[in-house]
Amino acid sequence: MKKILKNSATYRILIFLFLYSPFTVMAQKKESPIKKVYLQAGAGGSTIHGDNAEIGLQTIINNKWSATISYHGLTMKPKNLPSDYKPGTGTVLFFIPYSDEVIVNMDLFSLTAGKYFQTGKKSWITTEAGLSIVNGQTATFQPTAIVTTTDPLALLFGYTGTTSNYNTTIENKTSIGAMIRADYNWAFSRFFGLGAGVFANFNSIQSPVGFNLKLTMGMMRKKAKGK
Repeated sequence: MKKILKNSATYRILIFLFLYSPFTVMAQKKESPIKKVYLQAGAGGSTIHGDNAEIGLQTIINNKWSATISYHGLTMKPKNLPSDYKPGTGTVLFFIPYSDEVIVNMDLFSLTAGKYFQTGKKSWITTEAGLSIVNGQTATFQPTAIVTTTDPLALLFGYTGTTSNYNTTIENKTSIGAMIRADYNWAFSRFFGLGAGVFANFNSIQSPVGFNLKLTMGMMRKKAKGK
């Protein structure tokens, strides 16, 4: 989640969600088509040895349709990582081990819409598709000789290691992607719930598939009627 907070573009979308949510809740009280509106925050894994974090706002309309504004922050290994790639490894002060694995980051800002399916009094499923603005990184690899630390002074203080057999260059790129997603939500109270989701994004930079577990907060269940 630290990556989300460090992303300035994410600040803007979070502010938008914060400002948008009260108006949708107010509209709900006036019997508008909006039946549920809630924030989702989650984290999980993704393909290519990656992980992801998500925050978004999901709205249920007429108990038939759903729409979501979401942000995903991902870290992954590059899709073009050479099969014979060896990361730089060694130890630092006090002989603490390290490994210089190559990691690329990706940010997905998505708008999706789709169907809502009620599965119980407290649970439902949404399936959606839409578009994403994708800010991602690509890596290029250039073979190089492995270098091993031999400086006696460095060895004395615990600095040892070997370099990678590839020099790596990271480049930032922007693209448009297609997003598909499905969520299962369970509201254990009127305002709080749990969920699980899967998603896939198809773009020209790197196409991740992931899953996450979520906490939800908002207007999710009607107040029980008194007997």
